[in-house]
Amino acid sequence: TSHCFPRPYNQPSMFIYIFTGFAYVLTMVGGWLADAVISRFWTILGSLAVYFVGTMFLVVSSFYCGESPPEVHLSVPLYITGLCLVAVGTGGSKSNLGLYGAKQFPEHSENLDQQLNTFFHWYYWCINVGAAISVLGVAYLQEIHPLGGYVVICAAVLLSGLVFIVGKCGWYEPDEGQEQVLSIVRGIVSASRRASRPVHRAPGGCLERWLDRANESRAREEVDDVKQLFSLLWIFLCFILYFTLNSQSQRLRLPTFGGTEGTDGVFLNVFNEATILLTIPIMHWLVYPWMARVGRELTSLERIGIGMILSVASMIAAALVEVYRREQVLNGNFFIQQISNHKIHAADMTVFVQVPQFLLGGMSEVMNLVTGQYFAYTQAPMRAKGTVMGLLLLMRGLGSYCSLGLSALLNAISYKMTGKQWLPVELNDGHAEWFFLFLAAFMLLNTVFFLFLAQRYKYKTYRSYRLLADVNVNAGTPNVIT
Repeated sequence: TSHCFPRPYNQPSMFIYIFTGFAYVLTMVGGWLADAVISRFWTILGSLAVYFVGTMFLVVSSFYCGESPPEVHLSVPLYITGLCLVAVGTGGSKSNLGLYGAKQFPEHSENLDQQLNTFFHWYYWCINVGAAISVLGVAYLQEIHPLGGYVVICAAVLLSGLVFIVGKCGWYEPDEGQEQVLSIVRGIVSASRRASRPVHRAPGGCLERWLDRANESRAREEVDDVKQLFSLLWIFLCFILYFTLNSQSQRLRLPTFGGTEGTDGVFLNVFNEATILLTIPIMHWLVYPWMARVGRELTSLERIGIGMILSVASMIAAALVEVYRREQVLNGNFFIQQISNHKIHAADMTVFVQVPQFLLGGMSEVMNLVTGQYFAYTQAPMRAKGTVMGLLLLMRGLGSYCSLGLSALLNAISYKMTGKQWLPVELNDGHAEWFFLFLAAFMLLNTVFFLFLAQRYKYKTYRSYRLLADVNVNAGTPNVIT
């Protein structure tokens, strides 16, 4: 929202989607790097260093932008370079920090699953404490003193890196081994080359699986790892639409705080963070233990399914808010608001009508993302945990990009069919509620498909680089693999 970046007023949200997508796409690279090339510790530390350099670029960019007259020819390229470096640092750190923390719990621990479940809940809780501080503190500071806001961010990244280095002396360094990515790829190629040979019936009457053909030239463990990666990939693909909805549900902003452009949407996000900070201890200390006591403990995929249903409810709530907002404008209850070079009719109503959709979205995040990270860690092959965690986070990046593409696609279709876009720059000229309802219906279909996959998924138990058990949840008994 700086004067150094002349553009139409609706571009900041598009820029956020692009940056978020780029950052989360790189998490796949960061996870693989820690698994196959260098240790997880040095991947995290190197990523934090790149992150710090990126924030330094942002500080210098803000300094030149604040000059009189502003040095736009220096500020803009410095800012873009800084954001790119921040995205690279995000990719390396996000896919590995949680894993590094989870690895501190020894495998021989009797209640390892409970410890990991607790860790990932409070790990995500800490992430959202930082997000709440950034929303309430740093965003406000940037409103009154932009340079000071970037300096605080830069200092925070530096402090986190120093804490990470100092804490190393007291941390457990697991011998994780290296992922044999090329061997896995060769196993897939080997399987595909045998696809043309006659398929025979395997014992039990089932057709031989495609990847089983690789067993002739690859170790069984490698083939099983590939199978598991494909099983997880199908589950993770259902997250793309979830993250698309997560972006779209925050698209509507109702300005009433009186700040500059974009301020209201930023501060309203505090309701989402507050919901997460309250929901995590309630679910972890009260709801989940109670369900375990009554004999109905939820599996990881059941929790994720409930989270997806909550996201559908959040999108429906956003549609209802949009209907109410349009009625206010049509009834003359509006005021003229100047945003950049545009004048729009803004409904004279409080932004707090959006609280329900943020509450539902926050609860959905807890059920999906906290459980999703725990599920990815416990179900990933031992030598591919960083890659699998990066794959999960990659879905967030793809969802961010889909959010942009889906809006443009539906706008084009609706314009061709009705002569009006559902989501124009001026919301009063469109039908955003139809867009939200379409997404809710689409997400509901996605949830049905996810539940179909969840019913057929067999949970794994990995210890010391070996798959010890293939658990049939429906039967309740593990099939031990020797």
